[in-house]
Amino acid sequence: MTVADAARELAHGNELRRAGRLEEAAAAYRRAVELAPANGDAHYNLAIALRQAGDLRAAALEFRTAARANPRDTDAVQNVVETLALAVECGERPFVPPAMPPAAARTPFSIVVCSVDPGRLATMQASFRAALGDREHEFVVIRDARSLAEGYQRGARAARHPLVAFSHDDVEIASRHAFEVLQRALERHAIVGLAGSDRASGPAAAWAGHPHLHGTVAYPAGNGFKATVYSLATGTVAGMQVLDGLFFAARRDAALAVGFDAQAFDGFHLYDLDFVYRAHLAGHSIGVTTEVLALHASEGRFDDAWRRYARVFLRKFPALDAPQGPSFYFGREFARRDHLVRFHEAFNGLGAQP
Repeated sequence: MTVADAARELAHGNELRRAGRLEEAAAAYRRAVELAPANGDAHYNLAIALRQAGDLRAAALEFRTAARANPRDTDAVQNVVETLALAVECGERPFVPPAMPPAAARTPFSIVVCSVDPGRLATMQASFRAALGDREHEFVVIRDARSLAEGYQRGARAARHPLVAFSHDDVEIASRHAFEVLQRALERHAIVGLAGSDRASGPAAAWAGHPHLHGTVAYPAGNGFKATVYSLATGTVAGMQVLDGLFFAARRDAALAVGFDAQAFDGFHLYDLDFVYRAHLAGHSIGVTTEVLALHASEGRFDDAWRRYARVFLRKFPALDAPQGPSFYFGREFARRDHLVRFHEAFNGLGAQP
C-alpha cells in the first residue's frame, strides 16, 4: 500500500460523501488516514463526513488533527470552532475542561481600574466580585487618570496585595475559577493576559499575525456574543512578547519594577504594548491563558489617536517597525451567553485531549 492508495481512498470517500453515503465515506477516509496519517486532507474530509453524520465530538478532533498536520490550513481551525459551537447549541458537552486543582493558599488580588463611568464600573465590579468569590481582594479605582499609563502606575503603587489585575472598565469576567487560574499562572509567569503574541513586530498586539497569536476574548455582537479564538493552543501559553491590554494580571513587584511609561504614552493607546514588551526585554516571563473568559465591550479603534501613539512606540522601538503579518478570523457568534460559556469550556476541554 502506498501514498497513491491513500489518495485513491480519499477520492473514493469524496464520491461516497457526495452520494450521501456517509458511513461508507467515513470508512474510506479512515483507510486513507491509516495509510497516510500525516495527510491533513484525509483528516479534514473525515471530519466533514463525521459532522454531517452528527458525530460532532469526533469531527472536532479530526479537524484539529488536520490543523496540526498543516499549520496553514486556517479552514481546519475555523471548523474546529464551528463544530464545537454546533455541539454546544445541540445541548452536547463534547469536551469537559480538566478539574481545577485547589490552591495551597488563595493569594489576595488587587484590581486596578481607571474609570469615569459609574454604570460601566458597577457592571465590571459585579462580574469580578462573582469570580473572586470569598477571595480577599480590593478594587483600586482611579477616577482622575491623566492617561492609562499614569493611572495604572498610581494604582500599582497603591495596591496592597501581591497579585494585581489591570482591567478596562468595560470588561466582564464570565468564567468560573478565573482568579484561581490567574494565581496558578502567576506562579510561573510575571505577567499573564488573555490575548497576545509570541512575536513583537509592530505597534499592535496582533501585528505579527498568525501563527504567532494566542488566547481567547469575547465581545458583544448585536443581541448576542462573539467568541474569538486566536489559536488552538489552550491552557497557559508561555513565551509571549506582547499582550492586549484589555485585561492582564501581574505580580505586583514585577509591575513596579517595569513601570508604566506615562511620559511617552500620555493618552489611552499603546501603554500596554510598551509595558509588556519592556517586561519581556527585561527577562520577565509572560503568558496568555485561555482558561479565563472575558467579555470586552470594545474591539478597539485604530484611529488618528492610535496612529499618533503608534509613531511614538516605533520611535521608541525602531526595530519593531515591520510589515503587518497575516490575520485570520477564528470565531463564532452565539445568541445566548450560556452557550458562549459552554463553548469556552468545550474549547479548553478539547485542548486537554491528546
